Amino acid sequence: MKLTDLPQDVLDDLCQDRQWRLDIDPGFDSKHEFWMAWHHFLKLPEQSYFERSEDSLADFLTVEEYNLLLPVPRSHHASIHPIRLIPSADQQTLTLFLQDSYHRDWFTKPSDARYGFLAICDRYQKFGCDFYLASYYHFSYLIGKDYEVAVGILTQKLGQLPQLMSD
Repeated sequence: MKLTDLPQDVLDDLCQDRQWRLDIDPGFDSKHEFWMAWHHFLKLPEQSYFERSEDSLADFLTVEEYNLLLPVPRSHHASIHPIRLIPSADQQTLTLFLQDSYHRDWFTKPSDARYGFLAICDRYQKFGCDFYLASYYHFSYLIGKDYEVAVGILTQKLGQLPQLMSD
């Protein structure tokens, strides 16, 4: 599923600030959490203080056959790795722990795998669409088995890093 596949009715609905808000903490020891409207992630503004492109918009990620819309730029998608996905009993809510190592300066050794994110996504079923939309996206320290999985992923990435930089 792609953002461009969504009907205009869905995009218009998701851009309603009062109905679809997102509690967000951008991470990496940020001291502030705040809410944002989804339109910041779904369409480019007419004017902006900094340059934005299509890659700065969100798009769907598929995790274990679930289509998830997270407030993460498309440019991060290759760096995102799901750690654990927990569906609710009624399949209306998903809880996802993930690692986003897009900012390479924060991920230089395996122990840096402790930096992760927690997303809570609610099922969106309108206008013939069925996907999960994040309502909560926060920086989170990964612990226990989640940390162990993240260390394995990051260790593998760090082993490939010299090869990626030479390409």
